Amino acid sequence: MSNTISMEKLIDWGHFVKVAYEMYAQDHLSPVKPADFPTGWELVANLTMTPRLEKMKEREFGGFIARSIDNPLQQVVAIRGTESPLDWLSDFEFVLETFHEVPNGGKTESGFTNLYRSMMVEYADTSVPAQSLMDSIDTLPQGAKLLVTGHSLGSSLATLHAFLAGSKNVDVELVTFASPRVGDKSFVEAFQRMNIPNTRVFNHPDIVPQVPVEIAGYRHLEPGLEINSVLFPIKHSIPCYHALSTYLYVMGDADANISKCKTTP
Repeated sequence: MSNTISMEKLIDWGHFVKVAYEMYAQDHLSPVKPADFPTGWELVANLTMTPRLEKMKEREFGGFIARSIDNPLQQVVAIRGTESPLDWLSDFEFVLETFHEVPNGGKTESGFTNLYRSMMVEYADTSVPAQSLMDSIDTLPQGAKLLVTGHSLGSSLATLHAFLAGSKNVDVELVTFASPRVGDKSFVEAFQRMNIPNTRVFNHPDIVPQVPVEIAGYRHLEPGLEINSVLFPIKHSIPCYHALSTYLYVMGDADANISKCKTTP
């Protein structure tokens, strides 16, 4: 279901993902709550994930869960994008597999799906035992509202999490930036039947939203909200087209740090 949401609110949700990137830069496994954590929100848990490449495994920080201080039933799951080589190698396997977690849920890309299945919730309150991100849906308080957001690889994981939450009748909304295609036509149809509010922001020249290709059976959640960094003073490069900072800047975030991607007059 398409979603009517202001650009200012989209930027706000993008800041959650930006903080996830900053936390990963601080510590690749167990970062602490940073000083610029979103105002009015408390850190509930860190998320970890385990990219897999043959026998190599490297568990790492993947994002966080935050809870509104004013409305504790409102939670945000923010998932960072592709930062490490193992992430990239997990990213594009282009093999579709059945998403067994949701009956008649279609097929999803194998690398994304297995990475999502590996995600763990490690609570700030250490008296609460860690659990899988999938299982955390079943322990949400009654009446909880979930906003799931991510960038790049994190968008695919956010999409799968929103899909699973929606299948369990959780009040969930999805906001993604630079999402690749996650699944096939049956997956998209199953997602749309749940009427999950969904905003998928993509930059016109960014290659990541163009993969995996439709000819391989993949489809996007539609409609998408297109932006175009070519119309702004942004370098013409694959990394700059894809950077979250570029997305935020083009969307109107005056504080977005585009120093690495800004063209010089």
